[in-house]
Amino acid sequence: MGDLVAAAADDGFAGIPREVMRIRFVSGRIIEAALDQQWVVQRRTGRQAWECKRTDALTLGDRVPFPLAADHFGTEGQARDGYFVGAMLGDGGMTSCTPEFHGDPSDGAVAFMRDFAADHGCGVREIPQGSIVRLRFPFKAGQRNPITDCLRRFGIWGQRCDEKRLPDAQLSRDFWIGCLSGLVDTDGCVRERINSRGTVHGSVEFATVSPLLAAQVSDALLRLGVANRVRVVDRRQGQGHSINGYAVVSRRPIQIVEVSRATSLVRLAGLLDLRIGYKATRLERLMCMVGHVAPARSEMHGYDESVALDRVKSISSVGIRRVYGVVASRSGLFVVNGLVTAAGHHIGRHEPVIRR
Repeated sequence: MGDLVAAAADDGFAGIPREVMRIRFVSGRIIEAALDQQWVVQRRTGRQAWECKRTDALTLGDRVPFPLAADHFGTEGQARDGYFVGAMLGDGGMTSCTPEFHGDPSDGAVAFMRDFAADHGCGVREIPQGSIVRLRFPFKAGQRNPITDCLRRFGIWGQRCDEKRLPDAQLSRDFWIGCLSGLVDTDGCVRERINSRGTVHGSVEFATVSPLLAAQVSDALLRLGVANRVRVVDRRQGQGHSINGYAVVSRRPIQIVEVSRATSLVRLAGLLDLRIGYKATRLERLMCMVGHVAPARSEMHGYDESVALDRVKSISSVGIRRVYGVVASRSGLFVVNGLVTAAGHHIGRHEPVIRR
């Protein structure tokens, strides 16, 4: 049904050595689990929707449900704080003495940064660099910089490109929407495609070299009901390539979070508040072109708008690992790393329980 309920753990165990398999899904999610871990999968034949399989019985192509209703959020932070954090993680500099931001001087992101600095009583020094401007946020000598304090408050000050991560705090829904908007405005793109049959397709993508940041963005989207996948573009050292329309020379794999399902694009368009004009216009146009697509649902298959399916892409052994188990009496199903799994042995974190 996709309804999530909180449940206290009744029992658990930790540190038991077991043989463990690594299951990689089409979405890019990875779960490592013991051989006897139970999984809920979509039945391939007959009318009954679901069946349970052990890890050692999973096969390539098995479909595992994931909920689109895990919207559990905190109360800290506002939308403006979130946009500032997202934009700084995208095009900001946070490793020198003075924070700075790079962008087109005529777009909405730079205008937002000017206003945000003014609201915090901080000056702005603009240094033209070709078609973009370098914004620095200096403050009075001998006093704490309020922009730096804001970055410290959310735990992102001093992060380098491959170490970037989102705040680990009980942040509000508005904060996450603002943060995703800032990330897409800076290191994201909106694509439109029309195939040979004239069918319109599109995607919203966010690119980063930080695997942790990509996983966190994917999780935040899923909690907002937006299905997505993470793919990796691995280039040889120093080889030039293009990401989001810009030439890039990277020595690290590029992690791309992609939203391409029509229903997810429509939902995402209704959430984001983009300030870059051409991206906002393109997303609105794309939403209009794919908005007629109905969500997949079927009583026979037993899922609705709040439940989607992920597909097993690869299964491999990782040897003997210490595994962890959690038991909760209110339900036999858990959400682990965004995917539904049955009570048993897990490696990783455990999130709210999903009702049968």
